[in-house]
Amino acid sequence: MSKALKILITSQKGGVGKSTLSANLAAYFSYISGKKTSLVDFDHQATSGKWVRRAYPIGIECHAVDLPNAKGAGIALLKAKEALRKASDRREVVVTDLTWTNVLPPDFLFGFDLVLVPSSLSRVELDSTLEFVDRFSFVFNSRLRPPPKLVIVPSRVDNLETYRSIFEKSFSASFFLSPPVMYSASANEFFGNQFFVMASETDIRENFIEFGRAIEQLGDAEADLRLSSPRPALVHKVSGSILDRFRAVRHSSEAMPEPVVRKDSPRGMRLKSVIPAFLTLGRE
Repeated sequence: MSKALKILITSQKGGVGKSTLSANLAAYFSYISGKKTSLVDFDHQATSGKWVRRAYPIGIECHAVDLPNAKGAGIALLKAKEALRKASDRREVVVTDLTWTNVLPPDFLFGFDLVLVPSSLSRVELDSTLEFVDRFSFVFNSRLRPPPKLVIVPSRVDNLETYRSIFEKSFSASFFLSPPVMYSASANEFFGNQFFVMASETDIRENFIEFGRAIEQLGDAEADLRLSSPRPALVHKVSGSILDRFRAVRHSSEAMPEPVVRKDSPRGMRLKSVIPAFLTLGRE
């Protein structure tokens, strides 16, 4: 079996919909795509793990792991890596839920293919997301090791015009922008009972399937890329940090700059072909 697709859903603050995304993305891969899927819940409250265990069983293998903050980074890293290794055994997709903790070193991010960072459209949460991106930009822009793809996930969105105006005008293409996960007043009723991809409400079900399909597409592109290019990071040219480029665009009336990617490289061609799909999904 080929190497499992490893997806990390993380943020440095709670209340951004991280556990909801984790449980329901695992459900998308298991129920819609029919892939053998594991969920690893590193959060102390284990919310996504509880959701998966209590809802109708659809074949998701669930692992709840409480990282030992008091025993140092070395022990926590070993425990986290061991949990990922076990979850990946005979699985095709591993979805990991983690509120970022400083007990883990930045190198932990290199163990994933995709890193999803959910954020609402409030300025407070956007600033927190930008701080996280800037803090680990050396990982996502690495030329020495294959970096994970960074995906910003607008969550609990109630207005598509706000989604477009904030993200498309303010952010460069240094990372991928997923389709928005729309807000629903009835979403809280799903916890531990049902998954979004199985909902009778058409808007909830179709919105999340669209989101899951975009993430799956990006994961497939990453798998193809790594098979065709053993050292893809060496041809992914990025100028400056993601936050620097955000600030430059935010304080300028000029158009959003083009991503700095070598168009003559296999990676450049693939990135160019995937980005538009992310920016157009979820629109009218």
